[in-house]
Amino acid sequence: MEDRNIGYLIKQISERMCAMADAALKKQGITYSQLCVLHFLWENDGSASQKEVERHLKVSHPTVVGLVSRLEKSGFVTSKRDAKDQRNKIIELTDRASKLKDTLCRGKDDAEARLTENLSEKEKDELYWLLTLVKSSIE
Repeated sequence: MEDRNIGYLIKQISERMCAMADAALKKQGITYSQLCVLHFLWENDGSASQKEVERHLKVSHPTVVGLVSRLEKSGFVTSKRDAKDQRNKIIELTDRASKLKDTLCRGKDDAEARLTENLSEKEKDELYWLLTLVKSSIE
């Protein structure tokens, strides 16, 4: 019987998806991980605390600090101390990020489309449902 190492298969798919998205986003000077931060901000009216970004992405504080720092240097976000809690930062989208939203998302969407191009719509729905089920079992 074939060894079905599902975890390793998921890891390989994830790495390939990120590589394809990174390649598509390179022209804009952004990575897939940075796009995930921007996407979260777009979903939250352009602003969120750094702690909210950490919780949403499920990554460490130093990781978010690095992502935000590079996004600031590229002109996609600004950050400022939270007036209510000086220990926290508020991250906000810039006009540049807002203007490039469609272009940036297209790179991610193209990579995802390529990932599922051999699946029917029904199979895509089933895959999404199964992956959601797997994810919920490990949270």
